[in-house]
Amino acid sequence: MSGVRTVGQGIVFAAMAAALGMVLGATPGAGLADGPAAGPGPAAGSGAATGAPAPGDITFIEDDDAGAPGKGAVNPFATGGAAERRDAVAGYVELSSGLKLPGKIYTTRGKRLKVYNLKRGLYEYVPVPALKRIDVTVEWERVDPEWRFKEAGNPEKVFTGRSYPVRSMAWTVVLRNDHEIYGHILGQPLYIDHNGKVDRFLLHQRDKGEMGQTVQDIPYIRSVVFGVEAYNQAVDELKAKAEAAGAKKTGAAAPAKK
Repeated sequence: MSGVRTVGQGIVFAAMAAALGMVLGATPGAGLADGPAAGPGPAAGSGAATGAPAPGDITFIEDDDAGAPGKGAVNPFATGGAAERRDAVAGYVELSSGLKLPGKIYTTRGKRLKVYNLKRGLYEYVPVPALKRIDVTVEWERVDPEWRFKEAGNPEKVFTGRSYPVRSMAWTVVLRNDHEIYGHILGQPLYIDHNGKVDRFLLHQRDKGEMGQTVQDIPYIRSVVFGVEAYNQAVDELKAKAEAAGAKKTGAAAPAKK
């Protein structure tokens, strides 16, 4: 996707630099509303394919009118940021480093968040406008040794002397009516758009790092919080960090001029 940056290794430092640059001079909450306007729409929760009941007190607008009868098929790969998405919701993404990135949040066009509910044993499908927050639970993390076959045709394996970090995660998805879904998300992208700059994050169950890394070297998403209040909070925090960094730089440079 043009103009979209994929967040991967080095996420903490790159995202920090980009975020501080984005908020300088920005007005908290400017031009943002608390998600799309409420209106007639299907209830959030499990899809028709599951046949399971879903919370019925949430109404929302999804960006899927193009898929309605007579309007053509939805193109999930269509370019364009939050300005073209009616289902984009203001909020922030918080990383494991504690950094909060504000913006308008959305997922693949015409898609819902697919969560395997561990308690009910089925998949549930939730649109972004129906979300209140998403929180991670680290199920386990460890450093695994790398093994290889000793030789072709020989089932015996030998340790290569190298290792890599692995992490397993589950997610608690909270809807706007406080209904909770606890389960696994398998490779669901989330995009966060702020002032035309878009970061791409991936919600998934399993993280694997590079050889020689530790679990501390592979950052992850700690939570995603939706709403204008959350967006403004993240903007204020980034501005404070930018001002503190500027003051520290000025103070360090002053003695050099004497």
